[in-house]
Amino acid sequence: MPEDSIHQPNDKLLKATFSSPENARAFFKNHLPPELAAALDWNSLALEPCSFINPQFASSESDLLFHITLQKSDAFLYLLFEHQSSEDPRMALRLLSYILRIWERFAQNHPPPAKLPAILPFVLAQGKRPWKTSTRLEDLIDLPPSVAHILRPWQPTLAYHLLELIRIPYEAIAGTPEGILTLRALKAEPVDELLGDAVWDEALLFSLSESALERILRYILNADVSVPQLKKRLGKIQTKPLQSKTMTLADRLREEGKLEGKLEGKLEGKLEGQMRAFRTSVLRALEIRHGSYPEGILEAIEAIDDLHRIEALLESAIRSDSLEEFARKL
Repeated sequence: MPEDSIHQPNDKLLKATFSSPENARAFFKNHLPPELAAALDWNSLALEPCSFINPQFASSESDLLFHITLQKSDAFLYLLFEHQSSEDPRMALRLLSYILRIWERFAQNHPPPAKLPAILPFVLAQGKRPWKTSTRLEDLIDLPPSVAHILRPWQPTLAYHLLELIRIPYEAIAGTPEGILTLRALKAEPVDELLGDAVWDEALLFSLSESALERILRYILNADVSVPQLKKRLGKIQTKPLQSKTMTLADRLREEGKLEGKLEGKLEGKLEGQMRAFRTSVLRALEIRHGSYPEGILEAIEAIDDLHRIEALLESAIRSDSLEEFARKL
């Protein structure tokens, strides 16, 4: 299954579930040290509207930022969902850049003498294998042993809390019913256990709202699960009202998926046609303006798949005084 087709359902399921303060509150309470959890005002927990993800990683991860009061002070709980197929040994460095953005935005709205808020970073990892990566930034910094004790106080320090679903037994996942089933489904997908009993816990499924149940089913249907296998699993549901509801939802979502697939195919075809037309126009403009263009420019233009960028390059090709000037904008 193409990687991108998995990422979007993952993001939607996680964000839809844990954007709810009730689900997020139960999640964090179960994973923070008890003494710290007791110091937080959980009634103040609120989702922040902005994302701090670098566009470079936008297709492979999602984040949620919560504001909370910590003994009458501002604090943030930052949850990063990591579902790449392999771990990132420099996760601590990436987190540092996100944390700096949070602080910078806070500083813009809170001039001195206001102090910066505490930020507690969580990484929720989905995958088939446990991570071996250190969760401490200082372990990424190369300090010569002979002077490490001198240099270390001058280096930034950061540690994050890593929650690996692969290491947590299904029955140990705690929280609200919706939060538990979301995490169980995210844990099950990489190891092909989406049709297992842990995900189809009837007591939990029965307590879900229809919208939450729909999100879980949509996620399962987007995974590599065959329709006959899913129908077999639905047939095992003992609670008849729940069985009827899930079968009806599954049928509707499957039909929607077929329609969406057709529409997406048409839109992709239309976009690709526009891209081809713009690429041809850019190359033709270069021929008219400069007589010819090198193979390298041709390859670079053919590799561009951003419509706005290729539109801007057409104007550059028309206005460029030399091929070198145009090439600098590629």
